[in-house]
Amino acid sequence: MRRVLSSLVLSSLLGCGGELTSEALGTSDAALAAPVLASPPQATVDQAIAAPLGWFGVNASGERYCSNCNGQSILLAIASFKGNTGADARLLQQIRYVIGNNRDPFGNGGYMAQHERMMTGMFAIAKSTPRVWNLLTAAEKTKVDLIMKATLVGSAYTTSDTSYLNGAVPTGIDGDTNLNRGWNPNYQEGMVGAMLVSTLYLGGRTATDTFLNGYQHAAFVSQLNAAGLTHLAAVFNTNVSNPASGAPSATKIQNAIKNYRYKGLALDQLFDIYVLLANNTFSTPVDCGLNNGAGVLLSTGERSGYLTAGCAELPNKGKVGQLKEFRSNDANGERSATFYAYDGFKPDLINHAVLMAYGAMPAGATTTAVVNRIAVGATDLFFKVGKGYRNYAKGKDYGLYQLPANGIGNGFEYNRPLWEKVIAPAHGL
Repeated sequence: MRRVLSSLVLSSLLGCGGELTSEALGTSDAALAAPVLASPPQATVDQAIAAPLGWFGVNASGERYCSNCNGQSILLAIASFKGNTGADARLLQQIRYVIGNNRDPFGNGGYMAQHERMMTGMFAIAKSTPRVWNLLTAAEKTKVDLIMKATLVGSAYTTSDTSYLNGAVPTGIDGDTNLNRGWNPNYQEGMVGAMLVSTLYLGGRTATDTFLNGYQHAAFVSQLNAAGLTHLAAVFNTNVSNPASGAPSATKIQNAIKNYRYKGLALDQLFDIYVLLANNTFSTPVDCGLNNGAGVLLSTGERSGYLTAGCAELPNKGKVGQLKEFRSNDANGERSATFYAYDGFKPDLINHAVLMAYGAMPAGATTTAVVNRIAVGATDLFFKVGKGYRNYAKGKDYGLYQLPANGIGNGFEYNRPLWEKVIAPAHGL
């Protein structure tokens, strides 16, 4: 299904001078209908309803995690958005569960952003479903607003052009050094994608720029504390609570997020930003693994970083669209791993779905080219996890990953239908 783009709606949503004008898209593209999300299959919705609720936590070693953040929250949000009232109750439960009792996200602007997208994407789509959104109390909506603003600020600080001026590299809001906007897609899609999702949630560039340009850090930390968002409050107060952490000062954060630009692009150019992300995430030619499918030789005499079965039948060999982290690099050399590739794939699909839900994914040649890459990458990923792939990253072997024949595991039961049944059909695939 498709719908005609409303220039009035898009102008109010994305701000003046947005990318979705006839000048930016080309006259013929601007007149085309925008793709519209399909409704998730009921069997998948039933699985999502039955799945445990997702939440954020910290283990005994201080490591952060997102438990049960496998994609079910996004499927529930899209199902409700498309009119499936059977998903409403569980969606409301998930929203309420993750905004209280020490289960909120962290928002430091780094690695966890990819996992936070499971919830921030859900919030953005739920807000566009009045039937569900209006059942939240004013206090609950305030908590969601604060989460969306906090994850926005965290990623604005770690991805803004200002933060990288003259070769500088920012830390996270909490002083975390394990991040960079130029790193592999599992970082980029989360960090930069937060700017897309929160901007749409807040109403477009004008509202978002107004918030970022007027941001007062100390007052915002007080709001987080008052709302009981304990994880976010702790992260955003790191500079005060732990001066030796290297966390940025309030002034440094405030200055870095003003007049936000990402590689010169403003927040009324969300589609252009998404295209940069997706073209990088799905940027390599399809192959059977490192060294022409032979993999990397290990000290044991075994090999890693390759498709262990079915290379001769691998679809689309040589076509560009393979997920980058099947042929990428990290601090220890070459990388080829299903789990890293998948960690870029998941947030990309959510970013894509949110843009579509808000009518901010235009039809036209640019979208078609991006979607064709994703189609190649998705087919490749699903083939490799089905046949079995020996994962290699950080200079070591991570063993064989093979999805069970029933396709259930690690959220593939949600994320594969999200592509094949919800997003791809909207693009005629």
